[in-house]
Amino acid sequence: MKIRLWGTRGSVPVSSPQMTRYGGDTTCIEVRSESGGRLILDAGTGIHALGDSMDHEIPTDCTICFSHAHWDHLQGLPHFKPLYNPNWRLSLRGPVLAEDVPFSQNLLEIFDEKHFPVPWRELPRRPILEFTPGEQFQVGDMTVKTCPTVHPGSCAAYRIEADGWSFVFTGDHECGDKGDSEATKRLLDFMAGADVALVDGHYFLKDYPLHQGWGHSALEQWPALLAGRGVKHLVYTHYDPSYCDRELDKVFDALRENCRLPISLQLGCQGMLITADGGEMEEREESLESINCKLCDFFHRISHFSDTNVVLDSVLNQARALGNADAGTIYLVENNSLVFSYAANDTLFPGSEANKYAYLNASLPLDTGSIAGFVACTGRVLNIPDVRAIPQSEPYAFNDAFDLATGYRTVSMLTVPFTDVQNRILGVLQLINSVKNGRIQAFPPNTVRYVGRLVMLAGNSLERARLANDLILRMLRTASLRDPRETASHVRRVGAMAAEIYHHWAEKHGLTAEEIRAAKGRLRLAAMLHDVGKVGIPDAILKKPGRLTPEERRIMEKHAVMGARLFENATQDVDMLAHTIALHHHQKWDGSGYTGSDKHPLLSGTDIPLEARITAIADVYDALISRRCYKEAWDVKDALDILRNDAGSHFDPELVDVFMEIHEVITAICKRFPDLEDA
Repeated sequence: MKIRLWGTRGSVPVSSPQMTRYGGDTTCIEVRSESGGRLILDAGTGIHALGDSMDHEIPTDCTICFSHAHWDHLQGLPHFKPLYNPNWRLSLRGPVLAEDVPFSQNLLEIFDEKHFPVPWRELPRRPILEFTPGEQFQVGDMTVKTCPTVHPGSCAAYRIEADGWSFVFTGDHECGDKGDSEATKRLLDFMAGADVALVDGHYFLKDYPLHQGWGHSALEQWPALLAGRGVKHLVYTHYDPSYCDRELDKVFDALRENCRLPISLQLGCQGMLITADGGEMEEREESLESINCKLCDFFHRISHFSDTNVVLDSVLNQARALGNADAGTIYLVENNSLVFSYAANDTLFPGSEANKYAYLNASLPLDTGSIAGFVACTGRVLNIPDVRAIPQSEPYAFNDAFDLATGYRTVSMLTVPFTDVQNRILGVLQLINSVKNGRIQAFPPNTVRYVGRLVMLAGNSLERARLANDLILRMLRTASLRDPRETASHVRRVGAMAAEIYHHWAEKHGLTAEEIRAAKGRLRLAAMLHDVGKVGIPDAILKKPGRLTPEERRIMEKHAVMGARLFENATQDVDMLAHTIALHHHQKWDGSGYTGSDKHPLLSGTDIPLEARITAIADVYDALISRRCYKEAWDVKDALDILRNDAGSHFDPELVDVFMEIHEVITAICKRFPDLEDA
């Protein structure tokens, strides 16, 4: 089944710019089964737009069921176009009302020429059937059950079962102060186990006492009552006509924030489509050609990236844009675990504030106990409208530790597996809180398709980048056999520090996010190769435990030009940058330092390439705070003092300031890549 909300107001229709999100038409609900059957619940003013839509269809069977005969549930019927088209096989059903008044009498009184100019007798013949609330009947392949509710003049609730799930519409109902009346208990039993319940949310709890006995409930009354009856998704409707969107948002946000029950909550919107997974606002379907063009353009851009972090950042950024996601995380499979590899969260850490979270040294077990683990183990996509309403029967559960620690509120979540060309799991992408018009919603089906396609194609780029990174690390491991000081952890730290120093510098200089992303990836890889030329230095000098003689120092300094020679005649961006950094990263701001060759004169100030000036700071700082066989690690404060004192002589003073501004990120990098003996 698919259920469409055509009207969500109670009492009277309203029209105001402040009420456009949730709608102003009075109650009308369209129910369609997979076989094509159609059932309409109530004929408030929303039925006018439904009739316009049906006017373009081939006429067939249709049943209108009324909850009761109050005007706001009938007033749209005279303006329902199919009512006047004899080709539509319409039938109408309504409950027997209080004092045994036939429901047909109420309909006929509308068309009495006093209230509407066209008399009922001039319309195509339409059967009007009646039932006593509590009876059940069939409408095509849909089983329709009914139950009396608490409302002046009487009212009937409907439970519709078809296509393997159940939907309940309460109509108008007053739960009362405690929700423990026999009539309310009867209705709750009637609703038990429903997949989706559309309920009377006419009042806010603060307003209810002034309207007690008017036959309506408050939003806040329903969650505990329905969660106790095993209802999965609760959707509100029939809002008081005086409540604007902002007021509804405020009360609903507080309600959902404090709700710790296993039930998802949503405010129904005019136009909302409801399925077994709850309600969602359908987006206009973008053409497949347009989507493919966007994806092709994206993959053309990332095909130039050789750095894993840049690929992950780009993919997460693109996926969040497709899903309007407030936050997102990527986990990669490493050593039978899911390693936290990249994150973004606009609410908690907008912009580059997220960078320190890219280096969290955290992981999850590769099992089905977590949402990410389940997706990685099974290869299934999970689209969860509300993570706090996951059924206990599922093997996975939501871990709210991050929310509790930060005050963040995770609601909707889309989790998709990364695979390579052999369909092996590389990792998991997780999007959090799809946001539209400032409201958190479930991720729409279109988003699931688009993000799935994105991740499927991105797996190839990720695998290619990981191969490039692994190749560099293998080269560096070879170098570390000669020089134990050049550990894999050291070069990773230097590469990451250099990338983050550049990122912050570039933001301050107004570079675009795309420019920063591309350059940052190249710098990370090239900076890791800064001392690769040491493979050409004799062991007697390279591994000498004591102070070097002047001649030995001169030979040692040649590692700069030797490293540059490894990348001579380079054609790739990373190789050309590695040549520059290897040659110049030992040059100093004041014109001293060395390149290891008289053919390459010394430079000073900004004549030294930016990337080399950045790498110099990262290399010296990491060397100072790291323990080596010939020295103990320096205290961080002392190492920072060295940078400050040498700014303007050894180091670019502007870049030292940048380094200090992001020291929290630098600290995260050191924790992410510890030396093995310190891990």
